[in-house]
Amino acid sequence: MQFCKTIIRYDNFPDHPGAAPHHKHLSNGEIEDIEFSGLEALYDRFKQEVRDHGEHW
Repeated sequence: MQFCKTIIRYDNFPDHPGAAPHHKHLSNGEIEDIEFSGLEALYDRFKQEVRDHGEHW
C-alpha cells in the first residue's frame, strides 16, 4: 500500500492554539495563517501552489 505525503493542506478547524482560523499545513509540519477571501480564491491559490511544487494540474 502506498501512502501520500502532505505537500499542502488547508484547514479551518481551530485545533492549533495561536493559529488563525484559516491556515495551511506545510510538508515540514509548520502551520501558516492564511487570509480566506472565498472558496474560489482559495481554490485558485491551492492550484497554483500545486503547480509551483512541480505537480501537474
